[in-house]
Amino acid sequence: MDTKQIAVIGLGQMGTRLAELLLAQDYSVSVWNRTRSKAEALAGVKVSENLEEAVHQSPLVVICVLDYQAVHRIFDGIKDKSILTGKTFINFTTADPQEAEQLEATLTRLNAGYINGAIQVAPDQMGLPETTIIVSGKQEHFENSRDALAVFGGNIKYLGDRAALASAMDLATLTWLYGSYTGLIHGIILSQKSGLPLSAFSEILGEITPGFTEFFKHQIGVVEKGDFTISQSPLSISVAATQRIHNAFRNTGMQPAFVKTISDLLQKAESDGLADQELAALVKVVE
Repeated sequence: MDTKQIAVIGLGQMGTRLAELLLAQDYSVSVWNRTRSKAEALAGVKVSENLEEAVHQSPLVVICVLDYQAVHRIFDGIKDKSILTGKTFINFTTADPQEAEQLEATLTRLNAGYINGAIQVAPDQMGLPETTIIVSGKQEHFENSRDALAVFGGNIKYLGDRAALASAMDLATLTWLYGSYTGLIHGIILSQKSGLPLSAFSEILGEITPGFTEFFKHQIGVVEKGDFTISQSPLSISVAATQRIHNAFRNTGMQPAFVKTISDLLQKAESDGLADQELAALVKVVE
């Protein structure tokens, strides 16, 4: 199979970047985009007249569009489904695990391969040795895609045969990201209200983050082992700490909803008799 021939469907900022990276590695790149002018603005590619043409001439097809509704429109727009036979589709469109499973089942029935991918960096961070690309899908399809995936990032994380796994990892890490980012915004506001220079907040945050990362990894290990004996941080300490945070926001007149949710969650854990266990026992409340 000529895996140096590849199609890219969807030319938003990320799709365009993927095509550029492939071109830089001497791939023959065909593109299709619903707005043709975006395709014509990309030098060095072959602009396909329609979806069928883009798919027909490429053993590997990369899809990077807004959502799964757009993905389904792509496959619905291919009238001759026989051209999908033997193709491998690498889909970087964000999905939930159920959507990924459904698409995998559909493509399997059509004798096409499917690799579900997740990208968690900005376009200008793609193609670097440290860029992480999360993928899952049948091993044979992963092997067919490996060289192209390596163009997009040097740290390929293959999670296994089930296409849904990449989506699950994507949503799990994004849950952590958005929770942390919301906490960051609240920390910024508290700093400003307290007269603390944001430069100092930024510096200290950068210095303590590596240690917290190791702490988080320890907590994941606690849950994985199922042993909630106190090992680093008793849950009771966080009950008091989060209550102090909630009080600080309330006393300064700031919007307390986010920090109240955290405080209420810890208090529920305490009322459930988890105070003398490791902080990770909080999963027993959330689940």
